[in-house]
Amino acid sequence: MNEGYFTELADRLRGLGVAEDRIGPLVAELSGYAAESGAAPEDEFGPAAEFAAEFAEAAAQARAGVGAGPAPAADAERWVWTANASVDQEMMNRFGAQGWEIERVDHLGRFVSRRDPVSPLRWEYRRDVVGRRERARHAAALAPEGWEPCGHWLFLAYSKRPLAAVAGPAAELEDPPGRPARSLYLTRAVWAPVAVLAASLVLAGVLLAVAFTTGGGGSTVRGLLFGLPVGLVLGGAAAFAALRRKRAEYARASCHPDDV
Repeated sequence: MNEGYFTELADRLRGLGVAEDRIGPLVAELSGYAAESGAAPEDEFGPAAEFAAEFAEAAAQARAGVGAGPAPAADAERWVWTANASVDQEMMNRFGAQGWEIERVDHLGRFVSRRDPVSPLRWEYRRDVVGRRERARHAAALAPEGWEPCGHWLFLAYSKRPLAAVAGPAAELEDPPGRPARSLYLTRAVWAPVAVLAASLVLAGVLLAVAFTTGGGGSTVRGLLFGLPVGLVLGGAAAFAALRRKRAEYARASCHPDDV
């Protein structure tokens, strides 16, 4: 029964002119949520025809006034980049203003982007703290304002929409800059733990080398075999606590014009 609902939804979206690269992610999100919750899709999202009409209307309104036309050309510029969560939203909107549209977030947490070389659009992005089971409901709630899901990473959900949804024709991009020279945007919050881990591994190697040179290798190895599991447990607990703190921080920091 669920499969029939989503088949109908996809067919109706297609019939209303929604691009294929918009239909796939939306249907995947909604069907994934329905599968996990066990609820009937029609109870969660309403009749497929009504949901499709609302989504198509929101998408059309978001693109109105900029002559967006068809989906980006096959020869669109491609760019894959990454940023840690302290600066990702800032960087997404900076590059979105340059015409870069995020297609998805890959399994490494990288932003897979494209830009139409002929008629680039300005894009804006938002990031929300969303649990896995809440993703479909979150996407459906944002759809009337023109937001579309463009990826997830851990507890973060990313959404996009053309800037024309709020700025109209003034959001047209006439002379986009070249592709950024860098593809990696990480802050000290990422580099510091990596540096500490690297230093710890180097130190462990030096201690082993010195111990075997002086004849105390056996006791050093036993010490490391005892210390490493303890360190991993303590480190894992600290990482879990840090992840929970970060989730709370990102939830407090998430603020969007539509929410005010």
